[in-house]
Amino acid sequence: TDSAMNAALDELAADDVDAIVQAGTNLPMVRLAHEATSRLGKPVVAINAATLWSAYRACQIAYQFEFPGPLPQPH
Repeated sequence: TDSAMNAALDELAADDVDAIVQAGTNLPMVRLAHEATSRLGKPVVAINAATLWSAYRACQIAYQFEFPGPLPQPH
């Protein structure tokens, strides 16, 4: 659930953690990662979002959608 995933992110967001990368195929985590980045004040990246961003960049495809989260926009 969203509340369980947010609780896990809160637990991981210790002062000595610079960023959180969620590995797995949990698509709802893309949205929650974006929200958690603002809430926790540190980058939270869902691996699915990072993989999609990387694939577009590697194929030199201009990303045409609003991209949630802390990853840079391809140009």
